[in-house]
Amino acid sequence: MSESERNWDVLLIGGASGTGKTSVSLPLARHYGIDLVRVDDFQVLLDVMTTPETHPAIHYWRTHPNWWEEPVENTVGQLIDVGRMLIPGLTAVVKEGHLEDNVPMILEGDFILPEFAASFEDSRVKSVFIHEPDREQILQNFLSREGELQQHRADVSYAYGSWLAEQCLKHSILMVEARPWDNVTERIIKYL
Repeated sequence: MSESERNWDVLLIGGASGTGKTSVSLPLARHYGIDLVRVDDFQVLLDVMTTPETHPAIHYWRTHPNWWEEPVENTVGQLIDVGRMLIPGLTAVVKEGHLEDNVPMILEGDFILPEFAASFEDSRVKSVFIHEPDREQILQNFLSREGELQQHRADVSYAYGSWLAEQCLKHSILMVEARPWDNVTERIIKYL
């Protein structure tokens, strides 16, 4: 696809875990012929380069090995905290690493928050969030992807996805239903 067929330089793709962000991001990156950058990679980098004392949100899952025994809202709160902690760094990646250098990319991940997406007044940055409103479907997505039932993780993803949906509405950010799967990529391309 030529640059003239794309009126943006950075596409942010957010959504809860197990909703299909990566499954959508890969074909979109191929379609537009641009790089795909995963926010999870930054989280892993920070996990290695920081300590629980300096960045407790990043290290939460390591310092709380039984996090799945805690209330769902605790884990959702941690996801939000990490997303907010990453905003300054992700903003620099988008502005300095891609907009200033005219290097297009898709940035996808659980930690992309609607407030981050709404912070860009530059029309070269577009955002879309993938939403799966069915808790049972998220559970089945994890089972299909990872081969095991993960009820608590699906409950967290469902609750986080619901929070993201509310925030997208608040910030006027596009949220696309994950299903039907067979045309979600085309629906996003049509929007873009």
